[in-house]
Amino acid sequence: MRGSVKKDDKSWYYVIDIGTNGKRKKKKQRNFRTKKEVEKALAEINYALSRGTYIES
Repeated sequence: MRGSVKKDDKSWYYVIDIGTNGKRKKKKQRNFRTKKEVEKALAEINYALSRGTYIES
């Protein structure tokens, strides 16, 4: 699984590379309450990226 899970003062977050198009693109999502929640969200994004169905908002 690509990406990383980290914790700041009170919440969990993830950072993931979502692609390169001449420049490196990163996505960061914050404010997860538990490590399990953030790992699930990261796994969903990895799955969408591997299938080619991820659409960046």
